[in-house]
Amino acid sequence: MAAYRSSITIAMIVIAMLLTQTAHADRMKDILDSGKVRVGILVDLPPFGMMDKDQKPEGFDIDLAHMFAADLGVKLEMIPVTGANRLPYLVTNKVDVIIGAFGATPERAKQISFSSPYASNYVGVYGRAGQNVKSADQLGKYKVAAARGSSQDISLSKMNPNAIIIRFEDEATAAAAFLSGQTDMLATPNVVFSDIQKKNPDKKFELKFIIRFVTNHIGIPKGEPELLRWVDTFVFYHRITGDLDMLHHKWLHEKMPDLPTM
Repeated sequence: MAAYRSSITIAMIVIAMLLTQTAHADRMKDILDSGKVRVGILVDLPPFGMMDKDQKPEGFDIDLAHMFAADLGVKLEMIPVTGANRLPYLVTNKVDVIIGAFGATPERAKQISFSSPYASNYVGVYGRAGQNVKSADQLGKYKVAAARGSSQDISLSKMNPNAIIIRFEDEATAAAAFLSGQTDMLATPNVVFSDIQKKNPDKKFELKFIIRFVTNHIGIPKGEPELLRWVDTFVFYHRITGDLDMLHHKWLHEKMPDLPTM
């Protein structure tokens, strides 16, 4: 009887192990089998992602997403995300990867994995001439607009926990609030500010201080070693072929910097 029970116990353990293995999906295999990759993209962060005059996505990350799907040999499905929901979309399997100017931080890395960097920029606080602010601790009662959950939001909050940060759902809404005078300053990537200044040449804005430099990474779900390895290979390959440098010249109007490795 004891031997019989022991056999049942062993069988149950084996079945449980098999079920566990089956339950663990291989995202790389799923993408190839389905013939489609779901890529989360930002469309409110020029020049990485924006809408053209025909309301179609364009930008650095959009071009990269097309290269990504082409190298996989699958169809590309682009799913618009915001700075605030891109991580939840990835964690809840609404997208397979995020190609959306994703900055790697230790906090985010608890929930998702990041590829090697493919681009670089910086985030800073911008304001009008005459505002005597040169660092985060000098913000005082100035109201600063920022996209919720963005690198600038997270970093500025740590630099000055007392800063009055007015959070908006995306970069475009934060910029609009600043331009309309709802806030005194704007925390945003330099590439976004460059686009704002270009569209508002009559307004005199200036960089108050740099929050931090940011490298951009492709975000993928935790526990997907095959997909992570392929994504890193994809980034490495297009670095050495010059394709990423081409995208830097096309969209950022500069040579690709010497990016660090993860």
